[in-house]
Amino acid sequence: MQFFWVNLGATHKEAKNGQFLWAPLSSRSKTGKKQFRTHWDNVAKVQTGDLIFCYHDNYIRGIATARRDSYRAERPPRPSFKEWQNEGHRVDISYVELKRPVRSDDIAEHYMMRFDSRTEPRLFNSASGINQIYMAALPADAGQFLLEQAGIFVEYEDRMIDSGSPQKVSSTTRTALIEARIGQGGFRSGLLSRWAGKCALTGLQNPNLLVASHIHAWSLADNTARLDTENGLLLAAHIDRLFDSGLISFSQDGDLLISNMLKEEERHILRLDEFTKIGQLSDGNRKYLAMHRERFSFS
Repeated sequence: MQFFWVNLGATHKEAKNGQFLWAPLSSRSKTGKKQFRTHWDNVAKVQTGDLIFCYHDNYIRGIATARRDSYRAERPPRPSFKEWQNEGHRVDISYVELKRPVRSDDIAEHYMMRFDSRTEPRLFNSASGINQIYMAALPADAGQFLLEQAGIFVEYEDRMIDSGSPQKVSSTTRTALIEARIGQGGFRSGLLSRWAGKCALTGLQNPNLLVASHIHAWSLADNTARLDTENGLLLAAHIDRLFDSGLISFSQDGDLLISNMLKEEERHILRLDEFTKIGQLSDGNRKYLAMHRERFSFS
């Protein structure tokens, strides 16, 4: 299952009432040259079952599910599409209005820090406003984040689990996957054993303050990796938050890597100068840590 974001300006009524999205293949410049745009090309990538966050007038106001793969179609005979070339791509959708719309200003800082560099094209400009694009392709962890912000993730959790495996998922495995996503169940038990009940970085032993953290995010992983304790670190809550936000990572040797986005004063307050290395990394840990460093652009 893929995730997309669509900016619905003049076409928001067509999306909501007509249950479709459409974008041209190209436009023409003032000199007559054909121009292609990534944000239009993304419409052609939508497949059956993909989720599309529908944005209009400063809020994500609805969630659309693609009812079939995108297909070539002529420009709809509606005034809101009249300025575009005749050929384009169309997606037939099922549109659901959000009970709790998500305001872009409320998510801008977090989205820009964690996801925008992996969004194609980027959603936000340097002033934290939404770029003037039509459709953006989102990484899966951004999709999960937006579903959580809208308070509807549980409605789509089974679909994410089903997309994580080519085989049918048993009820037992499904329960284990749901528990693993929130750092509970067998995944947590395995990490408590693997790390001897201590934070892998700080050595903190209070179980109430320890988080079973996925290295390669649950939303980005397949079902095997979601349950793999090699894809986990037992971390103190504040270290987990830093790691999950991409403010820290770890080298192949376990050395602490700190993002430039974390100020010196903040590093000192968090005592990151005292805890600089994770020991006893396995080859499996190293495999997943390489994915984490790539995700957050650690060199």
